[in-house]
Amino acid sequence: MLALKEYTEPRTRRSRTPATKTKTRPANVLVAYSTVDTLDRGEPRDIETDLETIETAKALAENLRRAGYHAATYEVHSLADIDFLGKEFELDNLLVFNLCEHLNGRSQDDVKITTRMDKLGIQYTGAPTATLRRCLDKARTKKILETNSILTAPYQVFSRGDEPMHVPLPAIVKPVAEDASLGITRESVVFDEQALRARVQYVLDVYHQPALVEEYIIGREINVGLWGNGTTHTLPLAELSFASWSDPYQQFCHFEAKWVPESLEYQTMPVICPAPIEEEVAERIREAAYHAYATLGCRDYARVDMRVRDGLPYILEVNPNPCLAPDAGFPNAARVAGYDYTAMVSQIAEWAWWRRGRHD
Repeated sequence: MLALKEYTEPRTRRSRTPATKTKTRPANVLVAYSTVDTLDRGEPRDIETDLETIETAKALAENLRRAGYHAATYEVHSLADIDFLGKEFELDNLLVFNLCEHLNGRSQDDVKITTRMDKLGIQYTGAPTATLRRCLDKARTKKILETNSILTAPYQVFSRGDEPMHVPLPAIVKPVAEDASLGITRESVVFDEQALRARVQYVLDVYHQPALVEEYIIGREINVGLWGNGTTHTLPLAELSFASWSDPYQQFCHFEAKWVPESLEYQTMPVICPAPIEEEVAERIREAAYHAYATLGCRDYARVDMRVRDGLPYILEVNPNPCLAPDAGFPNAARVAGYDYTAMVSQIAEWAWWRRGRHD
């Protein structure tokens, strides 16, 4: 395996490094994912992200079984499904591998699931409730980053289309509380006030939430996977390659580039891992990613997305519980580090189970 960059977490968090293998394992692992037949906001095609989550849950359960766990998938439609776990399982021997990204179609309500698990004493993988709440709202994330002197692009949140504008142009317009590039299209980069306001109105009307408008930073797009408890490890850096695109304002990951295999962007924006970056800049990137991970309170695993301009990394998003589909960025970076998919899934489960009975 490649040597991974390690950061000992601050003393306000645990500084002990966990053993590679826990002494005991949970009797049952449930790979829980939220599902809904129709979404109450967004474009019809956005349901594609839910379908991928279902396939990811199946892959995780299969590979956990390969690693020796008794694992199965578990659909979450409502909080009653969480309450059911408390009635049907011995909670001291249950681990939930948490893939839930919404509750009955509302992404803002995913924290209700972890809140209920916290209340029942159910052990689960990934970010705690407070971190999920901070990171779901991209503007809140950016405010926390700014407060902690971590670089992020200048931004403005629009709750109405006619609010006074003070964000620099060109800019990119996104829903404030969606992930997976939902609501981001080729038209999301705007160059004048009229286009900005039209795009803001689109987000308000279609996604039923405020619009986050950020200065569009021209630069390399890097994502960094981090994982671990006690000691945080950075995985090899990955870069979304824009080599086939000469126009810098077309160099960004929108819905088509991420989800539509027949689109030109999907076919011509490969991810390169490890990214060819000079070590001085790479170290700045790793430091920025770690500080964002720690500041937002991530645990077990997360991914930090950024743009690098003039050698300086600007954090775009902090993604707790990032996508673990077999072909997704985090598993790919883990493979480059020497962890096949089964080993990666098992390692996340081990770290989460190690936290049982301890306080973060």
